[in-house]
Amino acid sequence: MCAADFFSPKDFLRHAVLIVLVFGVAHLFGLREHTSFLNGTTGSVDLGYELSTLLGMTYLVLYFAVVLLAPILVLAACLVSLWLKYQNRNSSLE
Repeated sequence: MCAADFFSPKDFLRHAVLIVLVFGVAHLFGLREHTSFLNGTTGSVDLGYELSTLLGMTYLVLYFAVVLLAPILVLAACLVSLWLKYQNRNSSLE
């Protein structure tokens, strides 16, 4: 696996994909049911209120990362890629 430079388009896309994959794993493990703490109930009686709340908060943080952060990272990758192409084109003209 080749390393990506920090703040490169490849780095931004890798982070976006990683966020989506981690959220997918959390969703497959059923952490969504633990978000019921928002209305005052526990997601699982067996786990207890504290652990259920922790799992629900984990799911919510991952959800917001997928909804808010991943698209921003993809847009940043596109913009940086366009900027690098623009810079390369201008430097080759000189």
